Amino acid sequence: MTMWTSLDPAAVAVDPGGRTTARLRVRNTGDTVEEYRLSVVGAPAGWARVEPDTLRLYPGSEGTAEISFAPPRSPDAPAGPAPYGIRVEPREHPDLRDVLEGQVTVAPFTEVRAELLPPSLVGRFRGRASVAVDNLGNTPLTASLTLRDETNRLTYDMAPNSVQIAPGRAAFAKLNVRPQHVRWTGRAEQHRITVAVRRSGDDTGLELIGTFDQRPVLPRWLMVAGSAMVTAAVAFVVLWLAFQPKVTTASGELQAGSSAQPVPQGAESPLPSAPVSAPPAAPPGGAPTPAGDGSGGGGGGGGGGDADASELGSGPPVVPPPPKQAKPAPNAPQGPVWDMGYKPDEIVTFAQYRLATLGNENECTLKPGWTAGIIDKATQTSLACYQAHVMRDKKSSMQLTATDKKPGTLGRATLTSMWAQGIRVENVKSGVQHYDVTKLAAALWWANQSSISDADLNHDRDFARKGIDYFKAGQKNGYAMKSDAGLAQAIKDYQVHVGLKATGVADAQTINWLIGGDVKDRGKPGR
Repeated sequence: MTMWTSLDPAAVAVDPGGRTTARLRVRNTGDTVEEYRLSVVGAPAGWARVEPDTLRLYPGSEGTAEISFAPPRSPDAPAGPAPYGIRVEPREHPDLRDVLEGQVTVAPFTEVRAELLPPSLVGRFRGRASVAVDNLGNTPLTASLTLRDETNRLTYDMAPNSVQIAPGRAAFAKLNVRPQHVRWTGRAEQHRITVAVRRSGDDTGLELIGTFDQRPVLPRWLMVAGSAMVTAAVAFVVLWLAFQPKVTTASGELQAGSSAQPVPQGAESPLPSAPVSAPPAAPPGGAPTPAGDGSGGGGGGGGGGDADASELGSGPPVVPPPPKQAKPAPNAPQGPVWDMGYKPDEIVTFAQYRLATLGNENECTLKPGWTAGIIDKATQTSLACYQAHVMRDKKSSMQLTATDKKPGTLGRATLTSMWAQGIRVENVKSGVQHYDVTKLAAALWWANQSSISDADLNHDRDFARKGIDYFKAGQKNGYAMKSDAGLAQAIKDYQVHVGLKATGVADAQTINWLIGGDVKDRGKPGR
């Protein structure tokens, strides 16, 4: 053995966001000059540091290094004891390396964030919303959810009314609000509601303020139209009763005898017969053809178009109306992650077209009037709704909020999920050329990035432009890529990152994991 080592103290404690240190002593017991390389191993290595990380010692001399621990105030540093090791590796005799074991205990802290989505509910018989609860602390969280309204004229169902959330995760509850009395006519009535989120063992909590706008069953315009129709009907009956034509019967003529004056020919003309209805005119060019189904794939990819319309919405694919154009702010921040107030970006525009084409029956669909390239209020609400639905899908890994933690923001996990929507396994097999291959390549590009450079963003924008063109064309004739060896390697890399069996084949489980927003280095936004 060419060295002697000591760690003092072997066990330390630290608060999240704080700092503590330990001291490492190394003595060269050999007969030659030796250089020792020092490094931290174990779970705390991400927030631990050795200074200096190299000691050069003469025979018989001793050196010291300081090990500092600075866990972040985030779920990335779980509460409780965490073992670690200090590897001491002699450069000249690497086979004689030593590992000193120690333990650092991270103190617990709690931080809860909650949001009502959407905060304003509108309905005649009910209103529906979701409550998102994020655990930003480093210990498991149990929270109860209750609702109250100021007028006590509402009933509600909360499912579930209690949630258990692991550190760094989010949970969602569905809220249904119903008025106790239905308003048939009159003005709309607004009810103020408060959702209380209370952590177990803590009387204080978060209060989410929202409103329920109760609309009348019979709108005002219908009452006006109904009154006009009733008035017209009464007037018609009055006129009909006032008009009493004189009718001469055959029996009256017989009783009148010869004193009756003959009616001259042509004095009374018969009523004209009703005109015969003309057949409906045929449309120009022959019989009408049914609406297209949006299939295509383009580029020689073969049949089997995009499955988005059937999986995310209903009805044939639609082309959204042109959006508003954003005015870039000179000092606005640049994504990702994109939030309200950020600079416009084509990547955000792609996500907006994805949300705008979910279908009219989908409650998360982005309605017309959104501004291209920025997270406006309508886009934020639609994004949060989409993220909530993904986190409820039991077929996926439900990891989206592990990275994109704030609902309504656009990060790499949400973009991975959006690109993976609707991919069919048969369309991405080896050798197949199809637009689904392009979607899979884009989803993997986002999922396999844990740090995003400007060059990476330009590559992402190239994919975004292809997606925008596809949606503008009615979800057909998309840019078709070929499934080759490079794509198989990207699939295998992704499977290794998220803990799936590394086959290099995009099976149903791999695609569901992409839809669930499971990405490399969960929790890192990438920028």
